Amino acid sequence: MKKTILILAIVSLLVLTACNQQTTNQSTEEAPTTSAPVEFRDFGPEPFVLDIEAYTLQNEKYRQSIWTGTYMQMTVMNILPGEDIGLEMHPDIDQFIRVEAGSGIVRMGDSEDNLNFEKRVEDDFAVFVPAGKWHNLVNDSDKPLKIYSIYAPVEHPHGTVHATQEEGFEAHDH
Repeated sequence: MKKTILILAIVSLLVLTACNQQTTNQSTEEAPTTSAPVEFRDFGPEPFVLDIEAYTLQNEKYRQSIWTGTYMQMTVMNILPGEDIGLEMHPDIDQFIRVEAGSGIVRMGDSEDNLNFEKRVEDDFAVFVPAGKWHNLVNDSDKPLKIYSIYAPVEHPHGTVHATQEEGFEAHDH
């Protein structure tokens, strides 16, 4: 009987050690990276599949369109520390914003001077902006805010590239 208990204890110890070793090996494996270079251009309106995280994280321009169709558009943005998207309102466009890296403050409201909705956002947050809402996203951190935005219907001309915030604001004013 003592021999059976001893064997069971040794087998249990070996199984626990093996499980622990497997967990340790899994946690030290390198996480998949999105470092493969991507081609920045507007691929719409053709069918297109992309690693959206890679495009968003590798983008160094303030704004550029990646896919523009007839009824929808996807852009990537790199908002530098202290910059913002710019207070705006799209009367007939719903907008989806996804934060891939960085953090900031989203403000929305029914008028330019009544932004009564405010939320902090960071990696992996999604923002839904209904048509007709004034909104802004401000990077209040010391790191770039990397986002992608989906507009329905299209907001910017096919192939839009704004290298800087200033270019983006200038284009929006025209």
